Amino acid sequence: MLLLLLLLPFWAWLRGRFGAVAAVQYSSGKLLESVSHKSRFSRGRMLVALRYAALAFLILALARPQIEKGLTDREAMGINIMLVLDFSGTMKTKDFSLNNRRVSRVEAMKEVGGEFIRARASDRIGVVRFDAGAMLVSPLTLDHEWLLAQLALEEPTQGTAPGSGMLIAAEALLPAKDQAKVIITLTDADQVNQGPSPEDVAKAIAPLGIKNHVIQIVDFAQMQQVSAGGQLFNEVARTTGGQFFKVADVAGLRNVYRQIDQLEKVAFKEHKQSSWRELMAWLALPGLVFLLSEVLLAQTVWRRLP
Repeated sequence: MLLLLLLLPFWAWLRGRFGAVAAVQYSSGKLLESVSHKSRFSRGRMLVALRYAALAFLILALARPQIEKGLTDREAMGINIMLVLDFSGTMKTKDFSLNNRRVSRVEAMKEVGGEFIRARASDRIGVVRFDAGAMLVSPLTLDHEWLLAQLALEEPTQGTAPGSGMLIAAEALLPAKDQAKVIITLTDADQVNQGPSPEDVAKAIAPLGIKNHVIQIVDFAQMQQVSAGGQLFNEVARTTGGQFFKVADVAGLRNVYRQIDQLEKVAFKEHKQSSWRELMAWLALPGLVFLLSEVLLAQTVWRRLP
């Protein structure tokens, strides 16, 4: 459609070469020189300019310009991370301090986890929640704002089944072949009372090249103690080639996420749907205005003899 623009200068050249048929014919134009009134403003040229402008805008509108339309490939350097987050009843415990106020463990988990997600703009990140069961909150994605919006809706319930969450996370990571795959499990559990054993899950996913870093939330009195839960999750991390951490406050949680931030990066692509809008109306409207102006002026104040 844009090639039609090339016809406009050709049409102007033809019109200038052959001209319009004279309204009144004289043997010589010099006979009118004594009564003619010369002016720099030419109504005829203005009408022609309006017509050409109208045609140019209408041709551009027919080309249907758009912005940000269709699927785009986004190149990135990063890893594939699934966050397995504890939403059991004990996560309601308010023993964390955030911005000089007392908050629950789940609030601190969402806040610091959100900081980690925003800082890893090039990583595909997904989220699994677990309580008595487990559920995929978000698959692996680069759309971190959408992921955080979904995470904000989750609230603690009853039960603790980290093994179920690890299984769902591992399944979500399977399509990422020949790429770094990491699970970060965050829990305050000291005992597992539902779902498969985390240790059995670790043995199953280790051959798949999936690392599982485990963060256990404890109170300060338990930091130096070796609990049953600590032994279990330490073994889970060791089996998969990951690391085990204990945290008792927001500063410790942030420090752990900073350490995990040093993970190896690999390249991948993700198809992402882009928003788009039509620009046709923005060009068609002025084109119609110019065309109507030319018609109205030619038939009224600037009318010529036929």
